[in-house]
Amino acid sequence: MSLWLAALLLAPAVQDAPEASQEEIVVTARQERMRVSLKYDRKRRVRACAISKTSGDAGFDRTACETTVACARTGLREVEEIRACVRPKLLAYARTQLGQEQ
Repeated sequence: MSLWLAALLLAPAVQDAPEASQEEIVVTARQERMRVSLKYDRKRRVRACAISKTSGDAGFDRTACETTVACARTGLREVEEIRACVRPKLLAYARTQLGQEQ
C-alpha cells in the first residue's frame, strides 16, 4: 500500500469551481495485496517473518511483519483469522503516517 495513494483516496473531493469550467480527472489504481510469510519450527512456533510482496513502504512492511508474528503467536493459524487480527493495526499505522504527512 502506498501511503500517497491512501491519502489520495481518502482526501475529500474539491468542487469549488463553477460547473462549466470543471475538468474531470480520473485516477485509477489496482490494489495489490502485500504478502507476508511466516516460518514455523517443528513445534509450530513462529521463527521468522518475510515480506514476499512489499507494500512499497518499509515502515508499513515492518509493522505488518511484527503484527503478523504477534497475532500468530496468540495461537491463530487460519489466514482469515490472522488478517482480521492484523488489519486494524495496519490501518492505525497508515492513519498515523497520513496524519504526520499533513
